[in-house]
Amino acid sequence: MTLPAMRLFTALEFPESVHAHLAGVVEKLRGVPALKGIASFTRPENLHVTLKFLGDVDEKFLPNLKTALGKVPFPAMTFGVPHFLVLPGQGPARVLAGALIGENKALLEVFNCLEATVQPLGIGREGRPFKPHVTFFRIKRPSRQMTAQRLGRLVDPSLLPPPQFTATRASLFQSTLTPTGPIYERLLTFPPQNFP
Repeated sequence: MTLPAMRLFTALEFPESVHAHLAGVVEKLRGVPALKGIASFTRPENLHVTLKFLGDVDEKFLPNLKTALGKVPFPAMTFGVPHFLVLPGQGPARVLAGALIGENKALLEVFNCLEATVQPLGIGREGRPFKPHVTFFRIKRPSRQMTAQRLGRLVDPSLLPPPQFTATRASLFQSTLTPTGPIYERLLTFPPQNFP
């Protein structure tokens, strides 16, 4: 009998004060008239910074994956979300996000370690550069009319930043896709202790 595949990703979570601020940003963006009907907003409970998207992973690999993630070194790192980011930067806008800025060099080392850690389990490397961010909404049907420049003009830059925060751990999540949006379940927080 084949075990079902699980859609998995690793992510940074926000402390309560930062999360509350970012959830408020989403609510204010919902009120922008030009975005009504064209944007799919992130649920407040789903706000996070993706580190490594693992994709569909056979459930039989989950114990090995949890063991491997527990060995990933994770130094304490301080970040802010100082400004908005439109992805991609050229052509039709697809995503409005907040840029994660701070100890990004250390975070890139964690990302590279994650890549190396999960590769023996058959999980491929990312095909694009690591650009840490928190997604506020996605454009449902990207078009040439909604460029990065135009979307940027619709957004009040004073909504950011929230308070800075220090990350000391990351989490492994399962994502279940539903007609009303994904539902995330935390499966593991790693590492179990901070490494020097």
